[in-house]
Amino acid sequence: MRCGDELAGRYVAKEVIGVGRGGEVWLAHDTVVGQDVVLKPERIEGDRETALRPLGEARALAKFRGHPHVVTLFDVVIEAPEEDAAATYWFVMEHVPGGGLDGKPPLPPRQAARVGAQLADALAALREAGVVHCDVKPANIGLTRNGTAKLLDFGAAYRIGGAETITANGPYSFTPDYAAPELVRGNVPLPASDVFCLAATLHALVTGAPPRADVTEPAGGPGAGRAGGEDGARLAYWKAGQGVVEIDAEAVGPLYPVLSAMLRHNPRERPEAAEARQLLTAVAEPGRHGGRRRRGRRWLLPATALALCTALALTLLALLGDGDNRRDDGGTGNAGPGSAQRQLPGESVQGAARSLIGDPHTADVCALAVPAAFDRFGDSRVDVDYGNFDRCDVLVHPDGENRIDVSFQLRGGSPPETSAPVRTIGNIAVREEPSTRNKCGLLLSHGERGEAGDVIRIRVEVGEGTVTGGAATLCTVADTATRSAAEVLNRGPLPRRSPAYPADSLAWADACALLDAKALSAVPGVSADAPEAGVANWSCTWFSDVDDLEAEIAFFRDQPKSARDGDPVRLSGHDAVVVPEGNDDGTCTVFVLHREYSGHDAETAAEMLRLHVGGRPPVADLCDMVTDLAASAAAKLPAL
Repeated sequence: MRCGDELAGRYVAKEVIGVGRGGEVWLAHDTVVGQDVVLKPERIEGDRETALRPLGEARALAKFRGHPHVVTLFDVVIEAPEEDAAATYWFVMEHVPGGGLDGKPPLPPRQAARVGAQLADALAALREAGVVHCDVKPANIGLTRNGTAKLLDFGAAYRIGGAETITANGPYSFTPDYAAPELVRGNVPLPASDVFCLAATLHALVTGAPPRADVTEPAGGPGAGRAGGEDGARLAYWKAGQGVVEIDAEAVGPLYPVLSAMLRHNPRERPEAAEARQLLTAVAEPGRHGGRRRRGRRWLLPATALALCTALALTLLALLGDGDNRRDDGGTGNAGPGSAQRQLPGESVQGAARSLIGDPHTADVCALAVPAAFDRFGDSRVDVDYGNFDRCDVLVHPDGENRIDVSFQLRGGSPPETSAPVRTIGNIAVREEPSTRNKCGLLLSHGERGEAGDVIRIRVEVGEGTVTGGAATLCTVADTATRSAAEVLNRGPLPRRSPAYPADSLAWADACALLDAKALSAVPGVSADAPEAGVANWSCTWFSDVDDLEAEIAFFRDQPKSARDGDPVRLSGHDAVVVPEGNDDGTCTVFVLHREYSGHDAETAAEMLRLHVGGRPPVADLCDMVTDLAASAAAKLPAL
């Protein structure tokens, strides 16, 4: 084709505007309707069956004709081949002035969020039609003159779930800098893969680069150090397959929580496209949230009705994007001298591993729990009187009926060798834990290796029956908690408690020493000399090779237990409560009171022993075992 040539008696070629798989892409003028169009060629040899695969793009685009955020396919014109030549199929497509957004000036975060919300709407439509785009990137996104975003180029589209939208799948293509790890590893493309690609694209639209930091590769990567050419390409593929991302939190500002959720390594933990659209809309249009709030104890959490759950989910989605009160540090309003600094592209983690925790008996875990970090999610407060001494919780109430529990916990052992950090915040490496719809977890350590016994777990969870938008929403809250905690940890080890625990507190005791071999003989098959001890020996677990039995003792803080919680008993001079199935089916739990004290807001709190036995025997037998253990342990409690 040459300038001035006419196709199908109506499309007059004007100029070449690009090159595709089939040859030069032309801007043309449609003389019938009086508008400019794009002519994109596909040269196909052979019969109709042979043509089906290259025509997959046209078949996919035809499915979305009329969608406001998918480029429109107007027609396919078949140019009759000359003798022994391949037929040319010309795709007549909507012209989006300016082409793709690659190479364009950076967008402000809220404008990028508006673009992202529109594209997420397109991805939601693709998902319903059983199509994965596979190659969402700036070059495949256009903006109309009125600023409407359009998803371009479906040449890599993939059919899923038996959909008939496009033809039989062949090898799919992707761009490593934007691709989800499962695409790079050769797994079947998923709708969640497009969500990852969209987040990487939005990061590039704001910062000028995808979230693939040019850092010295971790041990085990292909080659060493920075590399260019073939080595650089291999490194890029390796990073993409590992899901390595480095979000420029300062640059993306209010987009940070949403991008963090969309870029999660596990595709099941990313928001679906429809949820991403709501999250991005909330960032683009802040201040649209509200709702009743209240404080409440954790055992008052109701099983809400579906209508309330849905309202909570929508409230949270709006809240997640509310960046009006965010600081330029991309975080929680806690910036100041010594605050965390993001790891810049090209930087490696600085400094040798050093303790994050120090002596756990004196560490103030609640220094990590900054309520202000969660203000945009709802009414929040620190609960300092729940669980073992190794944790502190923030309770977040998005409305008057529901609660999200954010826990910060000291964790024994070293960071898992099989889990590479997904990002770093200053000197703090962040790893992901497997998540469910009701729970999301992250692990923090100093550098990639950390030190033994020097890991902090952040876990965000809700009660059964509460719907909050799923794991992706909870993981967005977890990412906020992580940034807040990392700011504290980058200043140095955890601050010390002030005042310290009183002398008669169980915080100074050894839970493992409260049960000896004689006491543990109540549980058949338990090996008394091989317990699994928790931080500071505040908990201990023993395992048996008989009937899958296990026994655990741990310190526990909460409101005092009573007859409303289980069966009251008296054990070795201490009040206790036996709770059949207190830790799930096939378990029995005993709480033994050690001391009561005035807790938060002058409410009565208690330090207790919490003993648990689980396994295959009947629950009545389990309760007999754990009651015997509790009586032995209670007899060794320190005197008050």
